[in-house]
Amino acid sequence: MEEGGVPVLSCTRATDPVDAARVHRADTMDNAWRLCSTRPTPPRRRAVMSTPPAASDADPVEAGFPNTARIWNYQLGGKDNFAIDREASDAAGGMMAGMGVPTGEDAARQGRHLLQRMVDYLLSQGVRQFLDLGSGLPNMANTHQIVARADPQGRVVYVDRDQMVSTHAAALLAGPGVVTLSADLREPEQVLGNEQVRRLIDFDEPVAIMFICVLHCLWDKEDPWAIVREFRDAVGPGSYLALSHLTNESDPVAAQRLFQLTQDLHWDAPLVPRSRADIARMFDGFTMVEPGLVGPNDWRPELHNPLPKSPELPTNLPGGIWHYCGVGVKDQP
Repeated sequence: MEEGGVPVLSCTRATDPVDAARVHRADTMDNAWRLCSTRPTPPRRRAVMSTPPAASDADPVEAGFPNTARIWNYQLGGKDNFAIDREASDAAGGMMAGMGVPTGEDAARQGRHLLQRMVDYLLSQGVRQFLDLGSGLPNMANTHQIVARADPQGRVVYVDRDQMVSTHAAALLAGPGVVTLSADLREPEQVLGNEQVRRLIDFDEPVAIMFICVLHCLWDKEDPWAIVREFRDAVGPGSYLALSHLTNESDPVAAQRLFQLTQDLHWDAPLVPRSRADIARMFDGFTMVEPGLVGPNDWRPELHNPLPKSPELPTNLPGGIWHYCGVGVKDQP
């Protein structure tokens, strides 16, 4: 099939999810081999999205297609994933390792340690309410566990659009100060207007808005900057924004190839790398705290105090910055 003269991969979903996974795995490995064995090419001007079909009654958890939440779970050593997710992750890891780029496993572990340091910092600033947006499947060192270490009365809302994630989180993360919500962060009112959220979170008091490794799963046309602004405008003085985001600053070719792999392998969400300037714009209306917008391992390493059973923090990673991260406090009106 072609769209606008650009070849687009197609995939037919089998009625049985096991058959669908088997069929798609063959495509996955063929595409992975092709991507891992070709030379780097300059970024394309336009990439055509190849979208996996929506979940059906026959395959309610989309077992036949790679899922970013399950891939992240696999990369952190979790068990809530399928073979199709592991193969997609391994394909991406093989490609990136061959280009001297950190693997998905390294990035996931790095991001988990960053989350702990950011939450600990926000707690030190008096924040006791957290919106964890695009939280993913429960794993080690979840936000409410970090919060409870400092204040058992802290309040956390986990938000993910993936129904499997929300159902699993509701079962594992239940507690008096925790709400798990199935909602699409691209529609902030689904979160901000939710009755459970309004009962738990006092929006007149400081709130931490957290977008950890999630905004690069949105297309430019979905306007992640406007989404951040809407959450910003809903919270009171003394609130914070914490985020990390994939960047193309260090190696635009490698970043483009990773993006294209998510399309060719039909991941359920893209990985859209952005420039430092575009990521910095997400902090409009916030004053960045030190050390500013930096790589994950450079963001307040002195706060390193991982919870028990946290994954080991990766060291000796390839040079360059592959994610930018930062924390900002909301400007006074």
